[in-house]
Amino acid sequence: MNVVAKQEHILQAVDWTRFDLEGWLYQFGAWMNSVSVTCGKSINPIAIAMDSAVKAQKYKKLTKAQQQQIIVDYLTGDFEPLKSRPSKLTCQIDDNEARAVQRLILDMLGQSEIMDDWMDAIIDRYFYGNSWAEMVTDERSQMDARMDVKCGLAALHCRYGFIGY
Repeated sequence: MNVVAKQEHILQAVDWTRFDLEGWLYQFGAWMNSVSVTCGKSINPIAIAMDSAVKAQKYKKLTKAQQQQIIVDYLTGDFEPLKSRPSKLTCQIDDNEARAVQRLILDMLGQSEIMDDWMDAIIDRYFYGNSWAEMVTDERSQMDARMDVKCGLAALHCRYGFIGY
């Protein structure tokens, strides 16, 4: 079976009526945090892969000077990796449903820079549980963060209309 057929099969095997779109995204965030060791790091391979993809994508957008500063900070011990805070939600999805939710996001990434910004906002808000204030960066105000999340949700709903919104 080829990769495309497997991906479609994963999406078809899920009962998407259990949650609305935001519910599925919050559940994926809870699932990412559901399997962690005592030091707080995830041992969930899909969660680790998602973290790596997010870090790599954000790293590509940095200038050369910013990339070098990250390397210097890492070598001097001043680097703080992305941290997700434990969710108050109880994880109610299994590994296959989590893979399907992850597939929704990954299929949208890489289409355009704007779409990537929207998906980054979705990941920050729902997967890592960041508040609106924590989503503020040099390039994104709090209002921009809210708009990016709304646009990202709209884009996901347009592409995957079978998920309630």
